[in-house]
Amino acid sequence: MKYRDRKPSLVRALLPLFIVMLLLAACTGAPTEQDTDPTTAPEVEEVEPTEAVEAEEPAPEEEEPAEAETGEGEEAEEPTTGEETAGGEDMDFSPDIPDPEEPVVVTFASWVYGEAWQALADQFHEIHPNITIEFQDVPFEEMHDKLLTQVAANNPPDTAYVDASIVAEFASRNALVNLDDYVSKSQVVDLDDYVPAFLQSAQWEDSLYALPIDGESTGLFYRTDCFEEAGLDPNQPPETWEEFEEYAAAMTDPANNRYGTIVFAPEAAYYFYPWLWQAGGETLAENGTDVIWDSPEGQRAAEFYVNLAQYSPPDFLNSNSWDGRVAFANGDVCMYVAGAWFAGTLLTEFPDATGLWATAPLPEDERCATTIAGDHLVIFQDSEHPEAAYKWLEFVSAPENMALLNQGTPEAPATLLPPRISLLEDPALYEGRDFMRGFAENMQCAVVSDVVQPRYFEMEQFLNEDLGRAFYGEIDGTTAVIESAEEAEAILEQ
Repeated sequence: MKYRDRKPSLVRALLPLFIVMLLLAACTGAPTEQDTDPTTAPEVEEVEPTEAVEAEEPAPEEEEPAEAETGEGEEAEEPTTGEETAGGEDMDFSPDIPDPEEPVVVTFASWVYGEAWQALADQFHEIHPNITIEFQDVPFEEMHDKLLTQVAANNPPDTAYVDASIVAEFASRNALVNLDDYVSKSQVVDLDDYVPAFLQSAQWEDSLYALPIDGESTGLFYRTDCFEEAGLDPNQPPETWEEFEEYAAAMTDPANNRYGTIVFAPEAAYYFYPWLWQAGGETLAENGTDVIWDSPEGQRAAEFYVNLAQYSPPDFLNSNSWDGRVAFANGDVCMYVAGAWFAGTLLTEFPDATGLWATAPLPEDERCATTIAGDHLVIFQDSEHPEAAYKWLEFVSAPENMALLNQGTPEAPATLLPPRISLLEDPALYEGRDFMRGFAENMQCAVVSDVVQPRYFEMEQFLNEDLGRAFYGEIDGTTAVIESAEEAEAILEQ
């Protein structure tokens, strides 16, 4: 999964009941202003199919029993079909949606193809023998533009794995299939089981146009050895802005190449948002045209955020949160703000650092707030086989298959969060990786935009550039948000 390590307001749908459920579990076209995670994070770890997946493979068709083998008064056993497992369990999750009568090929574009996806496609084909999945590999950074080109030429893939932030844009262009009717016939896609924050980004004008498949929230990674060496309690990570800066200052020692935290000018805007929201600020007004990240709250957040550059290694200032992982893994950086993907990277790429780091929710100010990122599955309007395509999306969205893709195995861990409440409540999600609890708890603080602004991506570039200049000391944080807001509003007048 590549994340892009997204008015915002706290998601209305994160009801108190959901929050309680999640916390208990922890103990046990017009794009919206959601933003694509700038991090080129590792792909979803691909693993061999688990025993549960293998057990669901359908048995070969049995030969019809001869009359002589059937006793008088006994009924001959019905042979199993391609839609049943060896145990007779019906694996067609939407029997009211017919399978194609002739063989068809469903194309699936993504950047995450691997053994786990292929294993699921093989099993799917055994259940639905007239549907073959053809994978199309498209790099994450090329996916959006390639799909735009294909849609314009009326030749997109049947289905695709896309960043959640682009669903509204393509749905507004009438490029995606409305999934409401399909989902109403599904036995495994229960919309009430999805985390509302992720489900919101799959909707457009009160209809569903995508199925969330994976996700993550942004949290704090910190080196426990750094804490101990600075006389800080590693069991007490910073909980407020004041503590965060205090800890960063205590652990910064440039003479010994030790820094309290790390910031990146090329990704300045994305990592500014949690501080902005925590201060009580927003990015755009309800009308989608008035930029308000330069409000008094935004100015205060920018001053705090830009000030963190003094505790960050200067050599990494023009880098990014993917390349910067090395500085944290080596112990040169003590606190690192990143998505859950970072845990998987540390476990697989830097095993020597295991036991030397921990995670926590982001520190808070006026309120808790964090970004969330996710990937969704969509069907394009130009698909010649929308029903077959839906059956594929439905199959990988079944809880056991979604769990496989998000959790991986102990041998090949994947550290993403399944966007279904039942899976987040499952203690198996945290077995052997207790650090994931903080990211799950962080869901209650997720901020998702419901303001639509077609040109937000262009507007954000001014914020990113000016905050980056502030990191280099060219301007201060207040000037950065004021000037960028003026520049962003100016392009809407062109």
